[in-house]
Amino acid sequence: MHWLGWLVDLRRQLGRAVRWTAGPREVEEHLWVYTLPIVLPFFQMIGFINRLNNSLLLPLLRGVLRRLGFSNVLLFAYTPHCGGLIGRLQERLSVYECVDEFAAVRGLVYAPTLAALEREVLAAAGLTIVTHAHLLARRQALAQRICVVPNGADLDHFAAAGEPAAPVAAAVAALPRPVIGFHGWIQYWVDFDLIAHAARCHPEWSFALVGPVEPLARVDKVRGLSNVHFLGRHSYEDMPSVVAGFDVCINPFVLNELADAVSPIKLYEYLASGKPVVSVDMPAAHEFRDLIPLTRTPEQFVAALEQLLAPAANGSRAAQAAARKQAVAGYSWAARFAQMEAQVEPLLAAGQPV
Repeated sequence: MHWLGWLVDLRRQLGRAVRWTAGPREVEEHLWVYTLPIVLPFFQMIGFINRLNNSLLLPLLRGVLRRLGFSNVLLFAYTPHCGGLIGRLQERLSVYECVDEFAAVRGLVYAPTLAALEREVLAAAGLTIVTHAHLLARRQALAQRICVVPNGADLDHFAAAGEPAAPVAAAVAALPRPVIGFHGWIQYWVDFDLIAHAARCHPEWSFALVGPVEPLARVDKVRGLSNVHFLGRHSYEDMPSVVAGFDVCINPFVLNELADAVSPIKLYEYLASGKPVVSVDMPAAHEFRDLIPLTRTPEQFVAALEQLLAPAANGSRAAQAAARKQAVAGYSWAARFAQMEAQVEPLLAAGQPV
């Protein structure tokens, strides 16, 4: 299965190579996107290959910066693979944003290599931002400066899903009600044991799984269940109409080290819609425990769904929806940017490259 994942990644890399030939493109005023070309595989397993990739990409990045006339560079790194770029682009400040426990990721990954690469990035970056306290605990002693800024969500975008007259995506509207829904990347971290158990307990429920299915996802566990529906990838613009058709939204992470460190964007999106939500008992969901049931077993998962779908649960629906939306009122991307800006600006004002 890991090799299937590599083949899928190879397809993506070939797509990157095609986009690279187009050069940098301006997606809106003052915002440019540049897709780097194909990189050598196994860079998450062998440190030498990762360093070689960095060396190959560095002159390309320097060339693009010159071409666009960038001279006041702030480098943001989002993976532990780019330590060889930090300090080599004449940046005023380098920031590493750590959003996952990368060493716990499955696939063509060798955890000791990733851990070593991340130590290099943590030591080199002038500021490290992590999205969860679990990530902070393991990196605090290694980083120059570090802070926590959780993920956010496009609150207004998903609030539209909770409007009474919200349109419903055709693929979801065609399913028998009630619809238990999930949207996102369908990967190995989706707990298909939970979904399979619930689908067998309640064959009258429809389970809508919206998003691209990756090779490592254990979809075999729901094979043959006629009430589990894979609806494929939908555009981000269509997501409110997708969520509008869900009677209950689910956050079914496999409970493991990866889930312990995640700041789950989809959970914040669900809450922003005001829709009822059932989540597994992961640390990032604890602050919402008064608004959403948190479950640790398939039996608890089904019981929570039954409770939310019961007629008695609908009595104060409007008030419950308002409470869910209010719970994530501070989770907008604008608020998250302001938090990051408050960390970055003093370092830039100091005038020393870091």
